[in-house]
Amino acid sequence: MADSHERRTVLVVDDEPHIVELIKDTLGNSLYTLVGAYTGQQAMEIMKTQKVDMVVADIILTEEMSGYDVCKQIKANKDTCKVPVMMLSAKSQMEDKLDAVDAGADDYMTKPFNPGELAKRVRLNLSLHF
Repeated sequence: MADSHERRTVLVVDDEPHIVELIKDTLGNSLYTLVGAYTGQQAMEIMKTQKVDMVVADIILTEEMSGYDVCKQIKANKDTCKVPVMMLSAKSQMEDKLDAVDAGADDYMTKPFNPGELAKRVRLNLSLHF
């Protein structure tokens, strides 16, 4: 296990750049290294080239790859299967949440989100894994 005081990298995936920036601002650059991706494909490329400690992903990304697909690919890869994935979406139906669980998501929050709750959930998910 890595040192618990090590700076953690959080990958934020959303097709809307202003949402990526809002989440990055909420989490704060002083606590984490924050990386943004705007498509599922871009997120998976980042996962291949950088050490990512947690992913916060929207469900609706592009027709080619959804947030569910990103989560499934992360969880199916032996090198990334332990990385916690939080789905952060405007989709709030129980079916959406259950689909996220089926995809392997570790947590689920709906938009609009409370900044304090998001920050605490990210911290909690990271503390459970490191």
